[in-house]
Amino acid sequence: MSDVNDTHKIFTNDPVLLHSMIHCQVTVTTTDHKQYTGWVHTIDPVSESVVLVDFGENGSKEVILVSGYNVENIKVINSNPPPGLAQFIDTLFRKEQVHYSSQQLTARREALCVWLAENRVPYTVTDDMSIQVLQAAMISPPYEPESVQCTNEVVLDKVMKLVQQMPNLSNSKSL
Repeated sequence: MSDVNDTHKIFTNDPVLLHSMIHCQVTVTTTDHKQYTGWVHTIDPVSESVVLVDFGENGSKEVILVSGYNVENIKVINSNPPPGLAQFIDTLFRKEQVHYSSQQLTARREALCVWLAENRVPYTVTDDMSIQVLQAAMISPPYEPESVQCTNEVVLDKVMKLVQQMPNLSNSKSL
């Protein structure tokens, strides 16, 4: 028989409570009695790791990751962030979106097709202008490593690395 004390924390923690701490200013105390203060970006409900953003006095920003196994206590200091702070914190973790013209996308697609051909990787361009690679992976516009989709993780990794190693892909942004 299993004892109640053997229950993993994931089955006893309160995800609603963890979610309510997002964008709050907290102090996290660790098992080695260190304290980290900052605004919560996210808390992983499985590992209970906490991502904090701390703003320095000179305008600097520091991202602090406190691993869940090391968290002893989380105390909310301020549950009402100033207006705009939540959006600002979220933008720190978002990749800047680049918008390409149709000519730039065409140039990027053609450059990638040349790169694939030089590396003897079989590909076809589909009707929606995506590139099908090895009959398994699809590379959608804007033809970046993050644009690769594949259900086979090994193929996904290889194709993403190939796209990443392509020379002059960054130069085609300015076309």
